[in-house]
Amino acid sequence: MTVLELFRSKGAQLFWQRIPDDHTVDSAASSAPIEPGQAYFVLRLAEMYLGTSRTLWRKAYPLVHGFTSYHGHEEHNVAGPGQLQEIGGGNLDRLVVLNSRLAGPTPFTGGDLTVLVGLWSVAGDDAAKALVTTAGAISGLLGATGIPVTQVLDVVKSAVENILSLDQTVLRLGVNDTFFPGNPLRAGFYVGIGAAAATVDVTRLWVRGGHLLIGADPVVGKPYNDHDYLIMQIERRDIREDWPALPGIREFNEQFAQIMGAAEPATDKRRRLGTLWPGFVQALDSSAHLTAAHAQKIRADVAADLTARLDAIEHGNPFETKAWGTDHPEARPPELFDLADVPDYVALGQPGPHQPFLP
Repeated sequence: MTVLELFRSKGAQLFWQRIPDDHTVDSAASSAPIEPGQAYFVLRLAEMYLGTSRTLWRKAYPLVHGFTSYHGHEEHNVAGPGQLQEIGGGNLDRLVVLNSRLAGPTPFTGGDLTVLVGLWSVAGDDAAKALVTTAGAISGLLGATGIPVTQVLDVVKSAVENILSLDQTVLRLGVNDTFFPGNPLRAGFYVGIGAAAATVDVTRLWVRGGHLLIGADPVVGKPYNDHDYLIMQIERRDIREDWPALPGIREFNEQFAQIMGAAEPATDKRRRLGTLWPGFVQALDSSAHLTAAHAQKIRADVAADLTARLDAIEHGNPFETKAWGTDHPEARPPELFDLADVPDYVALGQPGPHQPFLP
Protein backbone atom coordinates (compact mmCIF):
# COMPACT_ATOMS: atom_id res chain seq x y z
CA MET A 1 0.00 0.00 0.00
CA THR A 2 1.41 3.42 -0.97
CA VAL A 3 1.19 6.63 1.03
CA LEU A 4 -1.20 8.08 -1.53
CA GLU A 5 -3.54 5.09 -1.32
CA LEU A 6 -3.47 5.21 2.47
CA PHE A 7 -4.30 8.91 2.66
CA ARG A 8 -6.82 8.94 -0.20
CA SER A 9 -9.05 6.40 1.51
CA LYS A 10 -9.41 8.53 4.64
CA GLY A 11 -8.92 12.13 3.53
CA ALA A 12 -11.63 12.51 0.88
CA GLN A 13 -13.58 15.80 0.84
CA LEU A 14 -12.05 17.10 4.05
CA PHE A 15 -11.06 20.76 4.49
CA TRP A 16 -7.64 21.81 3.18
CA GLN A 17 -7.06 25.41 2.19
CA ARG A 18 -4.55 28.22 2.30
CA ILE A 19 -5.71 30.84 4.80
CA PRO A 20 -6.06 34.25 3.08
CA ASP A 21 -3.33 36.72 3.94
CA ASP A 22 -5.80 39.17 5.45
CA HIS A 23 -6.81 36.41 7.90
CA THR A 24 -3.29 35.90 9.24
CA VAL A 25 -1.87 38.05 12.02
CA ASP A 26 1.81 38.88 12.56
CA SER A 27 2.74 37.46 9.17
CA ALA A 28 3.44 40.41 6.87
CA ALA A 29 5.43 38.31 4.38
CA SER A 30 2.94 35.43 4.23
CA SER A 31 1.95 36.09 0.60
CA ALA A 32 5.49 36.39 -0.75
CA PRO A 33 5.92 34.33 -3.94
CA ILE A 34 8.68 31.72 -4.10
CA GLU A 35 10.43 32.25 -7.41
CA PRO A 36 12.57 29.59 -9.14
CA GLY A 37 16.26 30.15 -8.46
CA GLN A 38 15.59 33.07 -6.10
CA ALA A 39 14.43 31.59 -2.80
CA TYR A 40 14.29 28.57 -0.51
CA PHE A 41 11.16 26.96 0.87
CA VAL A 42 10.68 25.49 4.33
CA LEU A 43 7.66 23.41 5.32
CA ARG A 44 6.80 23.56 8.99
CA LEU A 45 4.08 22.03 11.16
CA ALA A 46 2.85 25.12 13.00
CA GLU A 47 0.24 23.38 15.15
CA MET A 48 -1.69 20.10 15.50
CA TYR A 49 -4.80 19.31 17.50
CA LEU A 50 -6.89 16.26 18.36
CA GLY A 51 -10.52 16.93 19.21
CA THR A 52 -10.67 13.80 21.39
CA SER A 53 -7.74 13.16 23.70
CA ARG A 54 -9.33 10.45 25.86
CA THR A 55 -11.86 7.67 25.37
CA LEU A 56 -12.84 6.20 28.73
CA TRP A 57 -9.49 5.40 30.43
CA ARG A 58 -7.45 5.43 27.24
CA LYS A 59 -5.56 8.57 26.25
CA ALA A 60 -4.73 9.57 22.69
CA TYR A 61 -1.71 11.57 21.57
CA PRO A 62 -1.31 13.47 18.29
CA LEU A 63 1.50 12.55 15.92
CA VAL A 64 2.16 14.07 12.50
CA HIS A 65 4.10 12.32 9.76
CA GLY A 66 5.23 14.57 6.93
CA PHE A 67 6.53 13.34 3.57
CA THR A 68 7.73 15.62 0.77
CA SER A 69 9.04 14.76 -2.68
CA TYR A 70 10.83 17.30 -4.86
CA HIS A 71 12.97 16.54 -7.91
CA GLY A 72 13.61 13.00 -6.70
CA HIS A 73 14.59 14.05 -3.17
CA GLU A 74 12.36 12.74 -0.38
CA GLU A 75 12.13 13.93 3.22
CA HIS A 76 10.34 12.28 6.14
CA ASN A 77 9.75 13.86 9.52
CA VAL A 78 7.70 12.91 12.54
CA ALA A 79 6.42 15.43 15.10
CA GLY A 80 4.80 14.44 18.37
CA PRO A 81 5.19 14.62 22.15
CA GLY A 82 6.74 11.14 22.22
CA GLN A 83 9.93 12.52 20.67
CA LEU A 84 10.78 14.28 23.92
CA GLN A 85 12.50 11.23 25.41
CA GLU A 86 14.55 13.22 27.87
CA ILE A 87 11.39 14.16 29.77
CA GLY A 88 10.64 10.54 30.63
CA GLY A 89 7.25 8.91 30.83
CA GLY A 90 3.87 10.24 31.79
CA ASN A 91 1.73 13.30 31.05
CA LEU A 92 2.56 13.49 27.36
CA ASP A 93 -0.85 15.07 26.88
CA ARG A 94 0.50 18.10 28.75
CA LEU A 95 3.16 18.80 26.13
CA VAL A 96 2.70 21.28 23.29
CA VAL A 97 4.40 20.61 19.95
CA LEU A 98 4.70 23.69 17.73
CA ASN A 99 6.70 24.84 14.69
CA SER A 100 8.28 21.48 13.86
CA ARG A 101 10.23 21.42 10.60
CA LEU A 102 8.89 18.98 8.02
CA ALA A 103 11.18 19.84 5.08
CA GLY A 104 13.79 22.32 3.92
CA PRO A 105 15.37 24.72 3.53
CA THR A 106 15.34 23.57 -0.10
CA PRO A 107 16.20 25.68 -3.16
CA PHE A 108 13.12 26.14 -5.31
CA THR A 109 13.97 25.67 -8.97
CA GLY A 110 10.44 25.21 -10.31
CA GLY A 111 8.60 22.01 -11.07
CA ASP A 112 6.31 19.94 -8.89
CA LEU A 113 6.52 19.73 -5.10
CA THR A 114 4.42 16.95 -3.57
CA VAL A 115 3.40 17.10 0.08
CA LEU A 116 1.80 14.28 2.07
CA VAL A 117 0.92 15.05 5.67
CA GLY A 118 -0.89 12.75 8.08
CA LEU A 119 -2.30 13.55 11.52
CA TRP A 120 -2.43 10.38 13.60
CA SER A 121 -4.17 9.64 16.88
CA VAL A 122 -1.78 7.38 18.80
CA ALA A 123 -3.38 5.50 21.66
CA GLY A 124 -1.56 5.10 24.95
CA ASP A 125 -2.22 4.41 28.59
CA ASP A 126 -1.08 6.34 31.61
CA ALA A 127 2.25 4.51 31.57
CA ALA A 128 3.53 6.45 28.57
CA LYS A 129 7.10 5.11 28.51
CA ALA A 130 6.21 2.70 25.72
CA LEU A 131 5.05 5.59 23.57
CA VAL A 132 8.29 7.46 24.24
CA THR A 133 10.32 4.42 23.23
CA THR A 134 8.35 3.97 20.04
CA ALA A 135 8.72 7.60 18.99
CA GLY A 136 12.44 7.25 19.58
CA ALA A 137 12.52 4.21 17.28
CA ILE A 138 10.69 6.20 14.63
CA SER A 139 13.19 9.04 14.85
CA GLY A 140 16.08 6.58 14.56
CA LEU A 141 14.60 5.01 11.45
CA LEU A 142 14.08 8.39 9.81
CA GLY A 143 17.76 9.13 10.27
CA ALA A 144 18.66 6.31 7.87
CA THR A 145 18.83 6.68 4.11
CA GLY A 146 16.94 4.80 1.46
CA ILE A 147 14.06 3.80 3.75
CA PRO A 148 10.89 3.00 1.72
CA VAL A 149 7.79 5.06 2.46
CA THR A 150 5.81 1.97 3.42
CA GLN A 151 8.42 0.95 5.99
CA VAL A 152 8.21 4.33 7.67
CA LEU A 153 4.44 4.09 7.83
CA ASP A 154 4.69 0.59 9.26
CA VAL A 155 6.80 1.93 12.10
CA VAL A 156 4.42 4.81 12.74
CA LYS A 157 1.44 2.49 12.94
CA SER A 158 2.41 -1.15 13.54
CA ALA A 159 5.28 -0.62 15.97
CA VAL A 160 3.19 1.59 18.21
CA GLU A 161 0.40 -0.96 18.25
CA ASN A 162 2.74 -3.86 18.94
CA ILE A 163 4.52 -2.23 21.87
CA LEU A 164 1.34 -0.98 23.48
CA SER A 165 -0.68 -4.09 22.56
CA LEU A 166 -3.30 -1.79 21.09
CA ASP A 167 -4.88 -1.36 17.69
CA GLN A 168 -5.94 2.23 18.09
CA THR A 169 -3.42 4.10 15.93
CA VAL A 170 -5.78 5.95 13.60
CA LEU A 171 -5.20 8.38 10.76
CA ARG A 172 -7.41 11.33 11.63
CA LEU A 173 -6.55 13.55 8.70
CA GLY A 174 -4.53 12.97 5.55
CA VAL A 175 -3.51 15.60 3.00
CA ASN A 176 -2.00 15.00 -0.43
CA ASP A 177 -1.23 18.22 -2.32
CA THR A 178 1.06 19.07 -5.24
CA PHE A 179 2.35 22.54 -5.98
CA PHE A 180 2.94 23.29 -9.67
CA PRO A 181 2.49 26.32 -11.98
CA GLY A 182 -1.28 25.96 -11.79
CA ASN A 183 -1.09 25.78 -7.98
CA PRO A 184 1.91 28.04 -7.36
CA LEU A 185 4.11 27.64 -4.32
CA ARG A 186 4.01 30.70 -2.08
CA ALA A 187 4.51 31.41 1.57
CA GLY A 188 1.58 31.20 3.92
CA PHE A 189 -0.47 29.03 6.26
CA TYR A 190 -2.36 25.96 5.03
CA VAL A 191 -4.99 24.47 7.31
CA GLY A 192 -6.36 20.94 7.19
CA ILE A 193 -9.48 20.18 9.25
CA GLY A 194 -11.02 16.77 9.81
CA ALA A 195 -14.46 17.91 8.73
CA ALA A 196 -16.34 18.12 5.46
CA ALA A 197 -15.13 21.15 3.53
CA ALA A 198 -18.71 22.38 2.99
CA THR A 199 -19.22 22.69 6.76
CA VAL A 200 -16.19 24.92 7.41
CA ASP A 201 -16.63 28.69 7.08
CA VAL A 202 -13.18 29.93 6.09
CA THR A 203 -14.26 33.54 6.56
CA ARG A 204 -14.35 32.89 10.33
CA LEU A 205 -10.95 31.22 10.51
CA TRP A 206 -7.85 33.17 11.57
CA VAL A 207 -4.22 32.29 12.18
CA ARG A 208 -2.54 34.30 14.90
CA GLY A 209 0.94 33.42 16.10
CA GLY A 210 0.66 30.06 14.35
CA HIS A 211 -2.55 29.14 16.20
CA LEU A 212 -5.97 28.57 14.63
CA LEU A 213 -8.80 30.80 15.85
CA ILE A 214 -12.46 31.05 14.95
CA GLY A 215 -14.60 34.14 15.22
CA ALA A 216 -15.63 37.39 13.58
CA ASP A 217 -12.08 38.77 13.84
CA PRO A 218 -8.75 37.72 15.37
CA VAL A 219 -9.27 39.91 18.42
CA VAL A 220 -12.45 38.19 19.64
CA GLY A 221 -11.63 34.86 18.00
CA LYS A 222 -11.42 31.78 20.22
CA PRO A 223 -9.11 28.77 19.81
CA TYR A 224 -10.61 26.39 17.26
CA ASN A 225 -11.60 23.07 18.85
CA ASP A 226 -14.50 21.79 16.76
CA HIS A 227 -12.50 19.12 14.91
CA ASP A 228 -9.04 17.63 14.52
CA TYR A 229 -6.75 19.92 12.55
CA LEU A 230 -3.20 20.69 11.55
CA ILE A 231 -1.55 23.88 10.29
CA MET A 232 1.30 23.68 7.81
CA GLN A 233 3.31 26.83 7.20
CA ILE A 234 5.32 27.39 4.03
CA GLU A 235 8.19 29.80 4.62
CA ARG A 236 10.10 31.74 1.99
CA ARG A 237 13.76 32.41 2.68
CA ASP A 238 16.26 34.41 0.65
CA ILE A 239 19.29 32.82 2.31
CA ARG A 240 20.17 29.86 4.48
CA GLU A 241 22.49 30.53 7.41
CA ASP A 242 24.04 27.06 7.40
CA TRP A 243 25.70 27.46 4.00
CA PRO A 244 29.31 27.27 5.35
CA ALA A 245 28.66 23.67 6.45
CA LEU A 246 27.12 22.47 3.18
CA PRO A 247 28.80 19.59 1.30
CA GLY A 248 31.27 20.79 -1.30
CA ILE A 249 31.66 24.17 0.43
CA ARG A 250 32.92 23.37 3.92
CA GLU A 251 36.04 21.80 2.40
CA PHE A 252 37.18 25.26 1.27
CA ASN A 253 37.03 26.70 4.78
CA GLU A 254 40.22 24.99 5.91
CA GLN A 255 41.98 25.90 2.68
CA PHE A 256 41.06 29.59 2.95
CA ALA A 257 42.05 29.62 6.64
CA GLN A 258 45.40 27.97 5.91
CA ILE A 259 46.25 30.56 3.25
CA MET A 260 45.22 33.53 5.37
CA GLY A 261 47.09 32.25 8.42
CA ALA A 262 50.33 31.41 6.59
CA ALA A 263 53.45 33.38 7.53
CA GLU A 264 53.94 34.94 4.09
CA PRO A 265 53.45 38.31 2.40
CA ALA A 266 49.97 39.42 1.39
CA THR A 267 50.96 39.24 -2.29
CA ASP A 268 51.65 35.50 -1.91
CA LYS A 269 48.33 35.01 -0.12
CA ARG A 270 46.56 36.85 -2.93
CA ARG A 271 48.21 34.65 -5.57
CA ARG A 272 47.27 31.43 -3.77
CA LEU A 273 43.70 32.64 -3.25
CA GLY A 274 43.53 33.42 -6.96
CA THR A 275 44.43 29.81 -7.70
CA LEU A 276 41.83 28.45 -5.28
CA TRP A 277 39.02 30.90 -6.14
CA PRO A 278 37.68 29.34 -9.41
CA GLY A 279 37.12 26.01 -7.65
CA PHE A 280 35.20 27.74 -4.87
CA VAL A 281 33.01 29.58 -7.39
CA GLN A 282 32.34 26.31 -9.21
CA ALA A 283 31.35 24.63 -5.93
CA LEU A 284 28.87 27.43 -5.22
CA ASP A 285 27.36 27.49 -8.70
CA SER A 286 26.97 23.70 -8.89
CA SER A 287 25.64 23.16 -5.36
CA ALA A 288 22.21 21.57 -5.29
CA HIS A 289 21.71 23.08 -1.82
CA LEU A 290 21.91 26.75 -2.88
CA THR A 291 19.76 29.01 -5.00
CA ALA A 292 21.48 30.80 -7.87
CA ALA A 293 20.86 34.19 -6.23
CA HIS A 294 22.24 33.11 -2.86
CA ALA A 295 25.32 31.46 -4.44
CA GLN A 296 26.07 34.76 -6.18
CA LYS A 297 25.72 36.67 -2.90
CA ILE A 298 28.01 34.23 -1.04
CA ARG A 299 30.64 34.60 -3.74
CA ALA A 300 30.54 38.40 -3.47
CA ASP A 301 30.53 38.40 0.34
CA VAL A 302 33.48 36.01 0.65
CA ALA A 303 35.44 37.93 -1.98
CA ALA A 304 34.81 41.22 -0.18
CA ASP A 305 35.77 39.75 3.20
CA LEU A 306 39.00 38.16 1.98
CA THR A 307 39.92 41.31 0.07
CA ALA A 308 39.36 43.47 3.16
CA ARG A 309 41.55 41.12 5.21
CA LEU A 310 44.30 41.21 2.59
CA ASP A 311 44.19 44.99 2.50
CA ALA A 312 44.39 45.12 6.31
CA ILE A 313 47.41 42.81 6.28
CA GLU A 314 49.14 44.65 3.46
CA HIS A 315 48.36 48.29 4.23
CA GLY A 316 46.86 48.45 7.71
CA ASN A 317 48.46 48.79 11.11
CA PRO A 318 49.91 45.30 11.79
CA PHE A 319 49.27 45.80 15.51
CA GLU A 320 45.61 46.73 15.11
CA THR A 321 42.78 44.21 15.03
CA LYS A 322 39.06 44.55 14.38
CA ALA A 323 35.84 42.57 14.73
CA TRP A 324 35.44 40.35 11.66
CA GLY A 325 31.95 39.09 11.00
CA THR A 326 28.71 39.76 12.85
CA ASP A 327 28.68 36.85 15.31
CA HIS A 328 32.06 37.56 16.91
CA PRO A 329 32.17 41.07 18.42
CA GLU A 330 35.65 40.59 19.86
CA ALA A 331 38.58 42.07 17.94
CA ARG A 332 40.71 39.54 16.08
CA PRO A 333 43.51 39.72 13.55
CA PRO A 334 42.54 39.47 9.84
CA GLU A 335 44.59 36.28 9.43
CA LEU A 336 42.02 34.28 11.45
CA PHE A 337 39.50 33.44 8.70
CA ASP A 338 36.35 31.36 8.95
CA LEU A 339 33.49 31.17 6.42
CA ALA A 340 31.03 31.36 9.31
CA ASP A 341 32.36 34.84 10.13
CA VAL A 342 31.67 36.33 6.70
CA PRO A 343 29.15 39.18 7.14
CA ASP A 344 26.75 40.70 4.63
CA TYR A 345 28.68 42.96 2.27
CA VAL A 346 26.31 43.09 -0.71
CA ALA A 347 22.60 42.99 -1.38
CA LEU A 348 21.04 39.76 -2.56
CA GLY A 349 21.45 39.41 -6.32
CA GLN A 350 24.19 42.02 -6.66
CA PRO A 351 26.90 40.64 -8.98
CA GLY A 352 30.28 39.91 -7.48
CA PRO A 353 33.73 40.02 -9.06
CA HIS A 354 34.60 37.15 -11.32
CA GLN A 355 38.24 36.98 -10.28
CA PRO A 356 38.96 39.32 -7.37
CA PHE A 357 42.38 37.99 -6.39
CA LEU A 358 44.73 39.14 -9.11
CA PRO A 359 48.38 39.53 -8.03
